[in-house]
Amino acid sequence: MPRLATSRIVWAAWLATAALHAQDASQLTHGPLRGPSDATSLHVWARAAAAGTYTLHLRSLADGAESTCTANADPGSDLTLRFHAAGLTAGTAYDWSITSGERIVYAPAGAPLTTAIGDDATAAAIAFGSCANDVKVPEQPIWGQILARAPQALVLLGDTPYIDDGTVDGRRRRYRAFFAFAAVHAALAAIPTWSTWDDHDYALNDEFGAVKGSETARQVFLEYHAHASYGDGARGIYTSFRRGPIEVFVLDTRSFADTEASLLAPGERSLLGAAQTRWLQRGLRGSTAAFKVLACGMVWNGGVRPGKADCWGNWLPERDALLGWIGAQRLDGVVLVGGDVHRSRVIVHPSRDLAGYDVPELITSPLAQSVIETNAVPVPGLVFDAGEGHSCLLLSATRDGDTATLRATFVAGDGREFHVREFPLAELSKPDAAASYRKIAERLRGVFGQRMERGPERNPESGGLPVVAEDANGPEWRAAIAAARPVFDEWATALAQERCRFRRFDTQDMADVRMSEFMGSLFLPIHELEMLAVGQGLQAIADREPQRLVESVRSLLGLARHLQQEPGGIAWAVAGECERDAVELLQRGAAALGEAAAVPLREQVRQHLGKRAPLAAAAAAMRAETYCLFDESLRVMRLGVAAQAETARRFGQQVRQHGVELLEPIFTRCVAWPDVPTAAQRDELKGLLDEFTRRRRERLEAVRALAKGDPEVAPGPAVAADLALMLASMCCPNVLEQLDEQAKSLAALHESAR
Repeated sequence: MPRLATSRIVWAAWLATAALHAQDASQLTHGPLRGPSDATSLHVWARAAAAGTYTLHLRSLADGAESTCTANADPGSDLTLRFHAAGLTAGTAYDWSITSGERIVYAPAGAPLTTAIGDDATAAAIAFGSCANDVKVPEQPIWGQILARAPQALVLLGDTPYIDDGTVDGRRRRYRAFFAFAAVHAALAAIPTWSTWDDHDYALNDEFGAVKGSETARQVFLEYHAHASYGDGARGIYTSFRRGPIEVFVLDTRSFADTEASLLAPGERSLLGAAQTRWLQRGLRGSTAAFKVLACGMVWNGGVRPGKADCWGNWLPERDALLGWIGAQRLDGVVLVGGDVHRSRVIVHPSRDLAGYDVPELITSPLAQSVIETNAVPVPGLVFDAGEGHSCLLLSATRDGDTATLRATFVAGDGREFHVREFPLAELSKPDAAASYRKIAERLRGVFGQRMERGPERNPESGGLPVVAEDANGPEWRAAIAAARPVFDEWATALAQERCRFRRFDTQDMADVRMSEFMGSLFLPIHELEMLAVGQGLQAIADREPQRLVESVRSLLGLARHLQQEPGGIAWAVAGECERDAVELLQRGAAALGEAAAVPLREQVRQHLGKRAPLAAAAAAMRAETYCLFDESLRVMRLGVAAQAETARRFGQQVRQHGVELLEPIFTRCVAWPDVPTAAQRDELKGLLDEFTRRRRERLEAVRALAKGDPEVAPGPAVAADLALMLASMCCPNVLEQLDEQAKSLAALHESAR
């Protein structure tokens, strides 16, 4: 009989014997639970009933190869067992059992251990969760939902369990109770699991760093987890792992907080500490995964309840320095994950000037605990917020060559997928069209001067175009367009990029007011670029060169799409102007060159319409710009000395909340705006705008006194409401008028595409 068949018979007989003993619960008090695994190794955790040496037996279901590893149950480590089996085969299932001497203490039926897929795998799914209270929440359905989705890994971000007891015995008791909790045990026994800690399993609520009670945390954490590595071996518990297109860096944001200076931001406080920072930098530089997930217990922003200090918002210099380092290293696909705040949130950080792209943050909390409404704080880039008392995050990724997509799914305990968002790798990559527009701006300034003063004049009486046909064909315009030929070449490079992300802030022109890059340094060059494209199109019509006309129309429509990615109403207004220019050129070209010449032009318009964002996106851009202006105005106002400045400093949060209450009813209607709104929809929005105007008129005198710095105006909550009204009036555009303009541009495009 072949050796493999004989081995299988022997193993089957051994398992049958083992099954008779596997139910002897007195041998293991807890577990076995599945710890981390990779392509060539497995980790298993358990707790024994008695001291001694225990052996993990493995047998490959692929080829019958057998291996063993041992662990010691010692009273000094609370009889915990941490098995590490190495030298295994990737993506392979293993039958397994645990023995103590000749006695079989565990032999599962039909539940093999499996090594991880290789790094070249094209798909993966990983679950994340935090905050599970087995004392206060007796039913925890989310663990069943995690099991049902069968992720290849599970990451627990802390408060798993809630301990709040700094003694060694107290910590051990809580871990034992948590791992014995039926729903938790079922998930951790089936899914390879990595863990970090947050406040309640490190010290007490909101605590971090060298606080009383934390000195025992690492010892007991090591006893009750079977990780492959723990921090630098002496401090911290950070670690990492990979599943196909995703590499996860599980960070420790408690141990090192405020214990040393920042390595990334010299002179500033550190959350990560130098050793963890160097480890993270090495890992990120060496990672070949499409997506690099930085996961920790804390949230990566400052949008938390008043007085809560344990969030990255308390270490912003180090966080921003880390994002800046990521940008300098040209690291694509970085995603932030956090927990702790008992909210499910998606934040797309406006970090293009740091990382080169907008880095998403995904917050998942709680697995099983109460919702905290006071943590529902607006932050820049917030695109989703919900309170679900039983929830987790599932990250799945697929990769096909250079194309990859990360899908974030928020799952509720009743099985609902209450939010789904996809992040194509192309959106999490530094190269985009903005770099070409910066080069274009430099070249245009070289040709036409810093303020474009040497460029051809605009003519307001142009019949819808920035220049008239006669001027465009004159010697001045001919010379200008010839001189700008290198600009058109660079523009072609920009048009090859679908994505365009201008930097969020540019402070070169105004030191006291932060402006977007588009408004601060690119507005004039881009407007000049639009004029040149129109001029070239008009010359092409006069010279009967239809291909140059196609180039001009394509360029204008491409610029419009790029500007429509900018979260600002002014950028969208310029985009609409470019679209109307393109339509005007098409109509003039058809009239002068014949319908045959217009065919490729109409095709350009049709292609543009296929990619063009809807009117609701214009409303979302105005909303983002308004809140950005509101926050920036409030920031600048804090620098003053009058009552409004004192109010901004002392009651800034209330001012922001009042502003949201004023503006959000308007923008809620706008962001659901259809491409062809009904009369009823327009009337409803107009009614909201009229109500906003009425409230402003009611408080006009109070707002004027506040704006003038009237010394009799005393800072206080009532003044905060007036300050919010003043800022909202300053920052909010006439959204109905702007949406109407966008609708006209869209209608003109559809008409010309026919």
